[in-house]
Amino acid sequence: MTAAVLLLTWAVIAATWGGRLIDRGSWQYLSPRNGVLAWQAVSFSVVLAAALAGVVLALPWLPLEAYLADKLGSHSPVVIAHYETPLGAWPGIVGLTAVGMFLGALGFSVVRLSLRDSARRRRQRAHLQLVGHTHPDGFTIIDTDVPLAYCLPGRAGAVVLSSAAVDLLTDAERRLVVGHEHRHLSARHHLPIVLAEALLRTFPAVPLFRLAAVRVRVLVEMSADDSASTAAERRDLARALVTMGAGARPEVALGASDTASVQRVRRLAATPARRSWTGVLVAPAIGVVLAMPIALAAAPGIEAATRDCCRLDAAAVARP
Repeated sequence: MTAAVLLLTWAVIAATWGGRLIDRGSWQYLSPRNGVLAWQAVSFSVVLAAALAGVVLALPWLPLEAYLADKLGSHSPVVIAHYETPLGAWPGIVGLTAVGMFLGALGFSVVRLSLRDSARRRRQRAHLQLVGHTHPDGFTIIDTDVPLAYCLPGRAGAVVLSSAAVDLLTDAERRLVVGHEHRHLSARHHLPIVLAEALLRTFPAVPLFRLAAVRVRVLVEMSADDSASTAAERRDLARALVTMGAGARPEVALGASDTASVQRVRRLAATPARRSWTGVLVAPAIGVVLAMPIALAAAPGIEAATRDCCRLDAAAVARP
């Protein structure tokens, strides 16, 4: 029972304070790729901790205790004793039911959003085939007076610019904008956005998921900015974003100009800052965040194995 309480405590703490800790300072904007990973890691840690809390409550009645005892070098009865609750099987039944509903709702949201976006993108591609024409540089042009630049993710990814954007942008700016969109496609930036949105739709009251849904959209745009431009080209990309500032992309597309455009323009126009020492700690911090639920869930089993080994060693010493 203690492991389940600790796991739920960790989930609540991470869900309440995890987003605020990530938002402290500007390190995530200096390294947006690490920022996306940090939001995903903390979100996954909350989901994993909540799921494992239900599993450990039911562990004494699941066919996992023998496997766990074997891996820990202990005996099943000893491991079971460390996971049993004074209320019998009911906490395990309730826990597994809650986990099933919890994961089922999340899975339903992911599938529903993925199918919805796929259908909308198919309709958008069909529309592009009717009104768009291919540019020799490998993107599709649509005739409109509004400056637009966006990409349609998916298996048949497409980069789209409006005729107004082509006319307004210089060749260098257009190349950077197209490179930005291709970076979205190659890095599959739509996936972390879908996952963040699915978590928010499933659990809208969780502060972490509300923040993550906003921050991840901004960070994937900044990541594409960094990948598409060198240090000498950042101001050119900033000018391109200003030029296309009036544009608006389709809902299911990833756009170059309409997501946190002011923040991104200031970031690109500023002198590239050196990455702070905080960025060096991101990878080990992510490892700790992901490992914490597993460590809390396994702690009673490890303690059982340790005590069991101590008793066996004592018995061997006492034997004549």
